[in-house]
Amino acid sequence: MHLAFWLLGTLVSTQCARKFPAIMFHRKSSKKRRKSFRNHDSVKAVPPKPLAKRFYIVTWNVSTKFPDNLSLHKLLGLQSSPAQETDLPDFFVIGLQEVNAQPQNTLYNLFKDDLWTQKFKDLLKERDYVVIKTEQMQGLLLSVFARRKHLLHLRQVETEYTRTGLGGIWGNKGAVSIRLNVYGCSICLVNAHLAAHDHMLEERINDYEKIVQEHKFHVKTKEAIFDHDYVFWFGDLNFRLTGEATTSAEEIRAMVARDELKKLIERDQLSLVQREGRAFQKLKERLPQFPPTFKFEHGTNDYDMKRRPAWTDRILYAIKENNYRNVKLTVEQTSYKSHPSYNISDHKPVTSEFTIKCRFKVQDDFCRTYFRKDRPKRRPPLLRSNSRTVGGNRVIRKPQYSGERFKTRHYKRFSYRMAIANGSESLSRLNSFDELVSDLVDNEQVYEDTTERTIMFKPIELWLVGEQNTIEYVIPAGFEESNADWIGIYREDFTSLNEYLAYEYTETYKEKQHQMNEQQQQHQKNTRTVQMTFSENVNLPLGVRYQLLYFQSTGTRGVTGLVGISNTFAVEKRCPSPSFDDID
Repeated sequence: MHLAFWLLGTLVSTQCARKFPAIMFHRKSSKKRRKSFRNHDSVKAVPPKPLAKRFYIVTWNVSTKFPDNLSLHKLLGLQSSPAQETDLPDFFVIGLQEVNAQPQNTLYNLFKDDLWTQKFKDLLKERDYVVIKTEQMQGLLLSVFARRKHLLHLRQVETEYTRTGLGGIWGNKGAVSIRLNVYGCSICLVNAHLAAHDHMLEERINDYEKIVQEHKFHVKTKEAIFDHDYVFWFGDLNFRLTGEATTSAEEIRAMVARDELKKLIERDQLSLVQREGRAFQKLKERLPQFPPTFKFEHGTNDYDMKRRPAWTDRILYAIKENNYRNVKLTVEQTSYKSHPSYNISDHKPVTSEFTIKCRFKVQDDFCRTYFRKDRPKRRPPLLRSNSRTVGGNRVIRKPQYSGERFKTRHYKRFSYRMAIANGSESLSRLNSFDELVSDLVDNEQVYEDTTERTIMFKPIELWLVGEQNTIEYVIPAGFEESNADWIGIYREDFTSLNEYLAYEYTETYKEKQHQMNEQQQQHQKNTRTVQMTFSENVNLPLGVRYQLLYFQSTGTRGVTGLVGISNTFAVEKRCPSPSFDDID
């Protein structure tokens, strides 16, 4: 019996030793420990997926018509009721040509939105879209709408225009554009109207070259159109079909009726100049599979035989795929179509929807290093064990950055943005480095450069009408203030960034820099709280809730970005103190 128990115990001990040698007999080697630590789930986690944003682009030559009694739901792919819609684009980009630019309309537009912009705004505000920017040059009109939730991720917004009519003197032809940063990616939107008529091909090419050369923005490294990560170029480009002498308007109409669009598109002038590298060679286009969009009899779907039908209304795009190491940019064109049911113009509107990939962004230097494309195949610096050799023996201490020490050292770098994204209580639950990395990955926290830092307003409980009101806001470290920064007061339900009711310019430390010593200047570069007082002359209607918006602005050609939004607050008028005459 004793012999049997002895043999059984020996067998069990041998099997356990084979299965768990490191635990039972010795510690893991340094190499094995490193491998095990590197394979820890929280560190092994893949970086957050790049953000995908959808742009819905409209181009339409409206032939000076007004949008009276016109439903735009179908044009924008919307349902009759917002409650029926579940998947809306992140941005709507509306490019119109030949908008009525008579003197009386131009004067009207100085005080109110253009009638077309107002029409689109009335429709989209029900779906919580906000007008980011509008630019008009005579008949050319370009507007960008964004969903409200994206406002704090749109930066460095700027407009530009180039005249090409009458040798650059007149603005009936040319281009208007809006450039902006969207979640870290630079995007340029160009609405163009080029020279008309079949025989004016060279003039159209010259118009294109003039726009490319003279369009200059004031954002560093993004001065030209094609310096941007994404370019969307659309409009009435007026390219016609070759064979003017051999193919009449009637023959083209007959080919369209026989659905011979593939044969017709082979004669397209735009495709031709692209292949020859004479114009638009940097841009791509999915060839139209819809009938020519020009020229129609007003109010009908019948081609006007005074002109040869052609695909004059186009939407093209360009992308710089490898601009960043941490992500490969992509663009997917999910639709490209015309809308023949709209017949107020001699052109049919054309729309296209794109899904673009934005840069993923990580909050801290560690994460930026760890997730980058060319990361060395070893543990990141902050995870290396602090090991040394004493008396010939290798001594392994705990990882250098764990728990409270990591939080303390790196608190100022990213805690502010994490508090904004997840709520201030999120910081208290991050007790280890692993939890920090998991938090960044699970919540898809994304890379942040200095141009994306955000102002945080302290809560405003009440605004007193007719009195000075002092607000407080927190400026993060590294935020670049400007003398043109300003804070505007808006209604809670504002539908355009132009709808401010009052504003004040912020007081920047740069104005006082010559009065500060070196220590004070260094302090101003760190995270700090600023107070600002609004004048008692700010008169806000009662019964409405309001918000403060902080705009970072260079003061140059309107380069600006929304970098802070306060909580909503109510306004009240203080009851006057009773006088002796009021007392019986």
